[in-house]
Amino acid sequence: MTIKDIARECGVAVGTVSRVLNNHPDVSEKTRKKVLEIVDKYDFVLNRNARMLKMQDGKFIVIIVKGSSSILLNSLLEIIQKRLEQLPYNTNVVVLDEYDNEALEARKIYYEQKPLGMIFLGGNPETFKDAFSEIHIPCVIISNMAENTDNINLSSVSTDDIIASAYSAQYLVDNGHRKIGVIGGDIKSSDTSLRRYMGFLEVMDATGCSFDYSKMYATAKYSFVGGYAAMEDLLSKCPDITAVFTMSDVMAIGACRKLKEMGRSVPEEISVVGFDGIPIAEYYCPKITTIRQKVEELSQNGLDILIDCIEKGVKPVHRTIPFEFIEGESVKCICLQEK
Repeated sequence: MTIKDIARECGVAVGTVSRVLNNHPDVSEKTRKKVLEIVDKYDFVLNRNARMLKMQDGKFIVIIVKGSSSILLNSLLEIIQKRLEQLPYNTNVVVLDEYDNEALEARKIYYEQKPLGMIFLGGNPETFKDAFSEIHIPCVIISNMAENTDNINLSSVSTDDIIASAYSAQYLVDNGHRKIGVIGGDIKSSDTSLRRYMGFLEVMDATGCSFDYSKMYATAKYSFVGGYAAMEDLLSKCPDITAVFTMSDVMAIGACRKLKEMGRSVPEEISVVGFDGIPIAEYYCPKITTIRQKVEELSQNGLDILIDCIEKGVKPVHRTIPFEFIEGESVKCICLQEK
């Protein structure tokens, strides 16, 4: 019985099992109980000595996940782990809160564990400019671009957040919406949130739509709970919005839930757009209109780049993966009403 076997029987990711076994707080009580029941059933014992021996052979890659509740990042993690099972590398998964400094954590891991390479799922390239300079192994950040960090060891693979967000904003404008609120991350600490906000704002400026950040932007974590709470905050500040651009599908679903509880229908009264294209968005009612990030291509490209850097010594690569726009059921055309 291995951690992978436990994950398979519980129906969760390997990283989730690892967090439970290491007493990490970012696991729901329901999931923790489920995992521990399987652990007890098979009398599984985490062999830390064996784990350390595997690390000491130098054939392992560290995967740092920035955001414990991100369905997108967990999907990327699962794909990468399955691919690595076919390669001669062990893995060590580290899960951080979305406000933690991943570069400082990476530097600590670099000195303590000496991995061959690192994969960052999520993260803010701005934090890499100083702390990352001491890390002298190949690394790749997936889901964010790092072409401007000038670091000789850091590659990146990402969707173009600016163009994708602008596309969504233009779609709302084309459907007659002029008062559009935003639910997003902290643009001061999250490069992803900043880029998505920049893309949205470009369209607002180009189309002459007014946007007051203090009233029309609600900051939240990338989670169901974050979107749920932010929706109420947004409406309290700007009750006359007709649409909301959210920076993730989980935020969008949380926002839709809050609107339902407030007696507001989607999209009849307020339209909602998401971002990421996670499976649950397609089956939610109404189906979320969203930007779909191609997780298979993102993960495979990121891992291919890292392995080439490790095994062939190639220079860092920065690659953009095209997105798909999914027209769901969560946006209403109000063009006739506007006229």
